[in-house]
This record gives sequence, structure tokens and C-alpha cells, in this order.
Amino acid sequence: MIWSDQTHGYTATDCPDLGRPCPAAERMITRLAAALTQARPLTQEDFEITGNTVLDGCPKSCPAQFAASHDRIRIYCGVEAQTSRAGLDRFADAMFSPGDSGFAATTATARPCALIEAIPNPAHAQAATQVSLG
Repeated sequence: MIWSDQTHGYTATDCPDLGRPCPAAERMITRLAAALTQARPLTQEDFEITGNTVLDGCPKSCPAQFAASHDRIRIYCGVEAQTSRAGLDRFADAMFSPGDSGFAATTATARPCALIEAIPNPAHAQAATQVSLG
């Protein structure tokens, strides 16, 4: 699923248990996007927040990891806290990044059951930069 709001564009894969994107992950990513938008004038460009959570949007209450920066926000559904983010990023890059060279999925040590990503809208990011410089 793909959608956007005033500040970000979102892309989500379907949860295999729900047959649609996880509503808990959708709520979480929109709140992270709003928080990062508010924090932009007060933080450096390399600001990042990462963590683990439990998504209560389905009967499984999936564990998840998230990584949020001014460049990109991602939530990896169905992965434990100790799962390497480098491998998760590689998997998400193959799914979401245009022109990515991809990789053999069988080499992934851990695969999320679903992914969701938010990228700042270019016009909003430019306007926010001008305000913070201003």
C-alpha cells in the first residue's frame, strides 16, 4: 500500500496474518513522522532514534524494530530485538529502494514478516530546511 500526508510518503507491505498492512505499524509510523517533523528544527541532520516495540494490531502482537531519522523511517514487523538491523535494512532496501541491486533472499539471516517505510516529501523537507536555516 502507498499513501502520503503533508510531510511524508509511506509504503507498506501486507502482514501475512492480516492480509493487509498492519494498522499498529501504520499508526506508529505516522506518529514517528509527526514527531520527527516537530523535532527537525531542534536536531542535527544525522539525528536518529531506534528501538523495539510490540505491535498490538493483530492477535500475534508482533515484536518489531524501528529506525527513524530525518531521511527515512522504517518499521520491521515480526523481528526480535536482537535481530541485526543491517540485515533488515538490506532486505528493506531490496523491497523499497528504486534501482537497488537486490540480493538473494535465501542469504537473509532474518526476514521481517512485514515492512513499512516513510520518506519525507521533497517539498516539505526543503521548506523545513529553509525554516531551520532561517
